[in-house]
Amino acid sequence: MKHIVFNSAGIGSWATGMRVAEKYGTDNIIQLFTDTKKLNDNHPHRGEDDDAYRFLREGAALIGGNLEWVSAGKDIWRTFEDSRYMGNSRVDPCSRILKREMARKWIEDHFKPEEVTLYIGIDWTEAHRAVKNKRFWEPYNVEFPMMDAPYMTKEEMCQWSESLGLKRPRLYDLGFAHNNCGGFCVKAGLGQFYTLLKTMPERYAYHEQKQEELFAVLGKRVPFLRQTINGKLRYLSLKEYREQIEEIERKNEDVACQIDLFDIGGCGCFGDVDDIVEKVITA
Repeated sequence: MKHIVFNSAGIGSWATGMRVAEKYGTDNIIQLFTDTKKLNDNHPHRGEDDDAYRFLREGAALIGGNLEWVSAGKDIWRTFEDSRYMGNSRVDPCSRILKREMARKWIEDHFKPEEVTLYIGIDWTEAHRAVKNKRFWEPYNVEFPMMDAPYMTKEEMCQWSESLGLKRPRLYDLGFAHNNCGGFCVKAGLGQFYTLLKTMPERYAYHEQKQEELFAVLGKRVPFLRQTINGKLRYLSLKEYREQIEEIERKNEDVACQIDLFDIGGCGCFGDVDDIVEKVITA
């Protein structure tokens, strides 16, 4: 039996791999990483954060087994352009094409369902996601080691890694809840994009420009950031959101009083998908 750990370069998937290695040894472990950019593309803002690759390599060495590194050959914005669709919190061509389809194809090309068990880094605080993940990966069996006792917080997982000499991903220290896609995610909320703007303005500017270019290609503005004011929902582009924050700061007002900085959003590339929407988009 082979044990495939979806290694996203985040602390949860690293801890998952460690638990699988502790339980089964390393001879039959495969860590599968699906990159969100071309493997030969060194653009600093296109895809994962450079430190995520550092954490991935060093963490994979601690887990043991083999690290498989695959890519669809294009980045997030090229995926949106090819799909002629701006991803959002519910419909995510980026996750589907760059993550789910790549992972599924690799697994189906190499193993029958009875030959392998899949492991995803969902922890005990995310139990509601497990059912959808299991359904999505059928007929393959999926397990979630970090949902089992002893239960660990993300901070405790980081302390575990650092006790072994593996420095935590830098995005966590910058205030990000996830170490994926360099701090950018169409499923993220206003709080995460505020953090992106303040900690890495040049990266925010890159994604703002790419979104404006995509709007031009699509011939319409279809932003994904959502903001509710006085019970009324509106959608903001990255440009509009940046300008709103700059206006608040220009007036020396408190950003936290006007924007929900706790709106982080979610990151779930491997199974957090509306099944009906997925069928429609891929039809």
